[in-house]
Amino acid sequence: MAGRFAMAASVRRGTADAPRAATRGTRAAGAARPGTIGTVPARWCASAVAVAALLCAAPAAWADPGGAPTADADGTRAAAAPQTPGRQPDVPGHREEPVVLVGVPGLLWQDITPEHTPTLWEMAGRSAIGNVSIRTATSRTCPTDGWLSVSAGQRALAAREDFGTCEAAPEPERTGSGAIIPGFDSYVRQNAASRFAAPAGSLGDTVRRHGGTTLAVGPGAALGVADGRGRVDHYLPDMRDLDERLDGVSLAAVELSDLTRLYPDVEEADPFSGDLDGPDRDDVPERDLDEALTALDGRLRTLIAMLPTGASLMVVGVSMDSGPSQLTAALSAQVAEEGPAGPIGFLASESTRRRGLVALTDVTPTVLAELGMRTDVPLNGRPWHVTGRTADTDRAVQRLVDFNTAAVVVGASIPGFFSGLVAVQLLIYAAAAYALHRYSDGQRGKRALVLSVTRIVALAGAAFPVASYLANLIPWWAAESPPVALLGCVLAADALVVALAVAGPWRRTILGPMTVVAGATTLVLFVDLCFGAHLQMNSPTGYSPIVGGRFYGIGNIAFATFATGMLMTVAGIAHVLIRRGRRRAAVPVTLAIGAASVLIIGWPGLGTDFGGVIALIPGLAVTTMMIAGVRVTFLRLAGVGVTAVAAITLLAWLDHLRPPQERSHFGAFAAQVVNGEAGTVLARKLGAMLGTLGNWQLTLLAACALVFLFAVLNRPTNWRIGALQRAYEYAPTLRAGLTGSLVTALVGFAVNDSGVAIPAIALTVAVPLTLSACVWALQQRDGGPTPEAEPIENARCL
Repeated sequence: MAGRFAMAASVRRGTADAPRAATRGTRAAGAARPGTIGTVPARWCASAVAVAALLCAAPAAWADPGGAPTADADGTRAAAAPQTPGRQPDVPGHREEPVVLVGVPGLLWQDITPEHTPTLWEMAGRSAIGNVSIRTATSRTCPTDGWLSVSAGQRALAAREDFGTCEAAPEPERTGSGAIIPGFDSYVRQNAASRFAAPAGSLGDTVRRHGGTTLAVGPGAALGVADGRGRVDHYLPDMRDLDERLDGVSLAAVELSDLTRLYPDVEEADPFSGDLDGPDRDDVPERDLDEALTALDGRLRTLIAMLPTGASLMVVGVSMDSGPSQLTAALSAQVAEEGPAGPIGFLASESTRRRGLVALTDVTPTVLAELGMRTDVPLNGRPWHVTGRTADTDRAVQRLVDFNTAAVVVGASIPGFFSGLVAVQLLIYAAAAYALHRYSDGQRGKRALVLSVTRIVALAGAAFPVASYLANLIPWWAAESPPVALLGCVLAADALVVALAVAGPWRRTILGPMTVVAGATTLVLFVDLCFGAHLQMNSPTGYSPIVGGRFYGIGNIAFATFATGMLMTVAGIAHVLIRRGRRRAAVPVTLAIGAASVLIIGWPGLGTDFGGVIALIPGLAVTTMMIAGVRVTFLRLAGVGVTAVAAITLLAWLDHLRPPQERSHFGAFAAQVVNGEAGTVLARKLGAMLGTLGNWQLTLLAACALVFLFAVLNRPTNWRIGALQRAYEYAPTLRAGLTGSLVTALVGFAVNDSGVAIPAIALTVAVPLTLSACVWALQQRDGGPTPEAEPIENARCL
């Protein structure tokens, strides 16, 4: 494959590798009057937005080593780079030597060592390597699921009676030199009716349509290369006589299932064990695993010796062997006289835009690109290409092991993390409600202490989401106990943000600490998006490469955090500007920050969030109108909605104009709309959104946050009026930021497949921030004369 991969010219050399981590056991209103916006601030803010867009676009282009190869000014590929599979030729090519796909269920990078797998280790040092996200149409990928996904080029699955038990692929029935898979039509029907509408057999159909031939070794491999009728041109149950059958073969698939033989057979498994992931590989004696790996490596060495010089070789962990899903290993090279070799680097694709990470569905387009063939059915993946890496094989492999460790640990921590988040937030609401009631009158000293502690705790609760991203600045995955280290890093980052919020002179103002926490949240995620969203990857509130819902851009939970932080930030900034007599600058500053946020969320390759743009624009519009003193009406909101849809349509169409292999999911969706295939995607998104209502923890969190906000903070106490209304008197722009956040959360719930998670996380940020402002307003009762309040008549909605 060396002759067809291009080195990405934009890769930065010398990137520091993550420290070593996992061992084999850790496979883890006072508003301006309408029409008073000055021209100078407006021009300044417009320039700032343009500069921000350029600054973000530039680093994203060179900081994302997983991007496509660069082009010269005339749009052609750089002369120094060979042709990449990312650009399929207009006329199908004809290979003289075969493309050989070796599928190894359960192959992980932590298993590949010089001692037990010397062939794989040597190949890793002389070729392109990477992790593979093996997520298919089911959360647990068995070998049959993986091979069918290769066959379809989409996430596919094979129905099984017990989710925790992987069933063997059917034994092909020999028909001369070839074979036919019994019951393959059931796989075709089942996947065509699935939410991904995966066309099982499309890989084999494409090879056959272009006049090529297929060969399979093993039942699983036959599933991968069979055509739509389950036929394989040549079939062998094992590798004996393989070298004699390769002549004239276009695509050969070989299954090496040595690792799966370490586990109980289907009929021996306990159906009442309650283990949805089946037997755990960590329960296998280390000696048995080492022997299986040695045998596997020996079979691969035998296979390589049979392949002709010039053959393209891909070794892929197509699934797990057992236990929960992890990231498997992938290697790509071209067979030479001295052995497999190719461009030394990390594998990447436009599907993930991550150096060293590809998706299982990328295998199909990569194979077809190597063969020079085109398919008539849409493929979910993109061809592999090669990006730079260190020449030190040990460091390169350890980097891939560390990445998998982080993914496994975060995946296992997410249920506990969100349970803890819900519990802490509910505890904050309950304690604050008790404190506001119990100490609304009484001893001044005790009341002051309780209110001060309440404010600190509220700020800590609001800073928790951004702390989960900042934690990834520290290599917690290298610790002896990564889960404990992750929690410690999150708490330390949270404490740092809170300390910054209460350390400066702004702590004496009503919105000062709130603005610092909200601003830190906005800034961290804005910069992260500019430089490749590395803090979101493998974060409890980001996205997981094992789940495979998103690999780049801004995730739905991160969007809720970012959007809420941005709207509360502009409310705080507008408050400061108005207090300083710069009322005319408040609206253009709000628009500038909001426009930059919309751009980075929606721009393909940066935020790339379709629903985020639709959700953020209405919230930003409401906040801006309330700050400007413009009455918010349903007619104006309808106009804003049309603007949001127009903006996202424009972004999607611009992305659609790019070459297919370079489009984000914006452009891919636009193509589906044009082809009349968008219904499947919309139905899947709608089903996912409605399904989130069954998440009782997040639903409870959102409901309790709203009750606390409007029933507790707004309830009159011995202070005569509700704390929320008192805070509005001191800082009317708080109402604008909070209202805009609620609007964005509501729209986000409707248009994002994360559903109730959007308002739940948005309220997790907005309500504690509002509580901190309410506490300050109540503290003024004991603090002397009340400052002059800002006019509020222009800050009301409807």
